[in-house]
Amino acid sequence: MQRLRNSVAIILAGGMLGAGVLFSGCTSYATPEQLQRIAELEREISALQSAIQTKQSQMSTLDRQISAQDAKLDQCAKDKELVKQRLANWQGN
Repeated sequence: MQRLRNSVAIILAGGMLGAGVLFSGCTSYATPEQLQRIAELEREISALQSAIQTKQSQMSTLDRQISAQDAKLDQCAKDKELVKQRLANWQGN
């Protein structure tokens, strides 16, 4: 009976060891084509991030220009109203 237990234990240990080797030896690695595609995608990501930064910079510049034009427009409206008031006062006299 003892021999049977020892034999079963040895067989189970060997089976577990064999399964461990089998599972750890079956890792998949990227193929050279996949590695090349990954490198291409990384370059594309870098280019897109650079383009985003450029566009954000351009957008900031355009926002400042719009703000400046809005300020000029507001000043023109104030000047127009002032001229209307003075013209009304001048004709009234």
